Amino acid sequence: MIDENLLQAWWTGLSPGLRERAAAIAARPSPRGMAIDDLTASMILAGLPTARMVWTGTPEHLVEMLDGVADFVARASTAS
Repeated sequence: MIDENLLQAWWTGLSPGLRERAAAIAARPSPRGMAIDDLTASMILAGLPTARMVWTGTPEHLVEMLDGVADFVARASTAS
């Protein structure tokens, strides 16, 4: 279980563009592959869990947004 306060603090600090990108990733079926970019860096700096994915030759498949984070993002993005 991911601390809800940690998730909320992370979400509050995201720019509108990163929120939109997070919502698009969260809407995908699992596994939710992400590139190493500003959104992924913000998750790691916030202490949110991620999972390494096997390199497939596609940069979108380096890090996975886990279900707990995706569930929070889906709720937060519809409340905004």
